Amino acid sequence: MIYRYKMPVNKESIKVYLILAACAVVGIGSFFLLPTIGAVIVLVICGFIAYQILKAMAKALSARVTTYTDGFSVRMADGTKMEFEWDLISYAGFVVEGIQKGYLFVYEESVDRFIQLPPAFENLQELREEIEEHHPVEDCIMKPSETIKERIKSIFVPESTENEASAKAASEASGVDSAADVESEASGVDGTGEAEETINIEEKAESGATDDTEAADSTKLDNAD
Repeated sequence: MIYRYKMPVNKESIKVYLILAACAVVGIGSFFLLPTIGAVIVLVICGFIAYQILKAMAKALSARVTTYTDGFSVRMADGTKMEFEWDLISYAGFVVEGIQKGYLFVYEESVDRFIQLPPAFENLQELREEIEEHHPVEDCIMKPSETIKERIKSIFVPESTENEASAKAASEASGVDSAADVESEASGVDGTGEAEETINIEEKAESGATDDTEAADSTKLDNAD
């Protein structure tokens, strides 16, 4: 079955429609207020703006979810495609309370990726029922500022693992500090200028090592954003 994305009726979509209407009114009205050359320029500008908006809308409306026997696929607005197998689903949920209320999401731990579908997808409740035929879907009551990504991380990334990673980062930083101290003492024999230069270099190395560690820690789950 195919579940398509549809434009929601909200403040943002109303603004888009108003901009399109304004482009049409200004473009046509300019011929009654401006010389022909000026009116043509205004019409071209308005047409370009309207074209970009319609192009973005068309991309959004091309998003869809297609289910089949072994799983389902998700076509994103940018044209990329994600495949999910029923047997590989690790966690599925529906947000009943929180900042992402009405979202349906699915997570595969084996490949560390998830998909979150907004309420704008048509027949989202039917898609939930179809997923439930293969894997339970949890009704999630989220904390006021909790996101789906944070919920998944709290379940599948144990706190002990995070603590070990933090301790490792601290240990590496401490080792760099010790090396800087020893090096500065050795260089201090030859002159103060050389000692200060050595310390600055080691501090830069420490900063780089810490940044690399933090980047490595945040890699997991970021691919699905």
